[in-house]
Amino acid sequence: MPGTPSSDLRAGSERVPVVAARCSDYELAAVRAALRRVLAPLGGMQAFVRGGERIALKPNLLLAASPESGITTHPAVVAAVALEVLEAGAHPVVVESPGSGILYSRTVVDRVYRKTGLRAAAERHSFDLNLDMGWESVSNPQARLARRLDVVSPVLRADGVINLAKFKTHNFMTFTGAVKNMFGVVPGVSKVGYHGKLADPKRFADMLLDIVGLVAPRLNIVDGITALEGSGPGTAGKARQLGVLLASADPVALDAACCRIACIDTHAVPVLVAARDRGLWTGHAKDVETVGIPLAELQVNDFELPGRLTRAVGVSSVATVERLLRPVLRSAFSPLPHPKKGRCTKCGACEQACPAGAIRMDEQVAAVDRSRCIRCYCCHEVCPVAAIDLEFSGMGRVVHRVGLV
Repeated sequence: MPGTPSSDLRAGSERVPVVAARCSDYELAAVRAALRRVLAPLGGMQAFVRGGERIALKPNLLLAASPESGITTHPAVVAAVALEVLEAGAHPVVVESPGSGILYSRTVVDRVYRKTGLRAAAERHSFDLNLDMGWESVSNPQARLARRLDVVSPVLRADGVINLAKFKTHNFMTFTGAVKNMFGVVPGVSKVGYHGKLADPKRFADMLLDIVGLVAPRLNIVDGITALEGSGPGTAGKARQLGVLLASADPVALDAACCRIACIDTHAVPVLVAARDRGLWTGHAKDVETVGIPLAELQVNDFELPGRLTRAVGVSSVATVERLLRPVLRSAFSPLPHPKKGRCTKCGACEQACPAGAIRMDEQVAAVDRSRCIRCYCCHEVCPVAAIDLEFSGMGRVVHRVGLV
């Protein structure tokens, strides 16, 4: 099972800093220079890998999207990390299972590698891309919720994992960074089952933290050179230049720092709420600071977030009221996915990704059964042509338009 040479570096430790560096573009020399600046206060790459080790690099490769889209971890960031690992005497291999419902097969994963630029980067810089599609069901006795997890075999066999996340909004979880990126160690189709069983954002967040606890990534890096804002994390989001690279051994603190940069209320991020409840951080964004560049200098006040009601359901600070009203909130005040005629190609990606079996291919467009939809937005996330909009209906539409909530 992956671990770390520095086993005292755990989420929530006050001794684990978050480091940020500016980087204006994806020219490899510039990315490597920025990477070295964020690694230096952490002890350099040699603090995280040993000579001869096999290190799994876990990027965010949600789907087969171009590097310019802002959806996936840029190949220049992956290449820069791979080169640092090689220089430290270890063997890097990129390991990823794409988004929910996307088959974890050699053909599909290799297509994702090619489309995202990873295949070309690996060939140019001599690092490996995993095409072993094995996975195992493993015990996770220290978990709060997910005591058994399906995990891709190359991660389990690696000596250590480096987490290469993307700075993105997320319609279901508000923000996806270092913690959420670890969901990619679950094989594609199995992700559908997790979404179906854990439709509540708080429970889903607990599962994500359980995965992080099991995999124990040694180092976490967030690619925020180009971020994704709006209706992320897929093709409906919008690329946004932020020009920042961040790193930490603490994935929770790293996500909290990213939220400070984007001015995202951490109480609206289920992962950070669940991490606070576990004592992994204080829950106060002001307590998270970076080494080097102050977060205040990196903040953007106009970062476009997902719809307020989408991200609010399930993370209310008034727990008792939220629990009683959840059925009403979910049905009336959270948006439903609406495939759009003229944009929908009936490729079937949404139908395959839906954990509730709420989508069928109609004659002209994919159709959603609203009585079965659990609002996980997997369909919206994996649609390759951004053909699924999230729309409020009835009273929810009225309240949303007038801005009462």
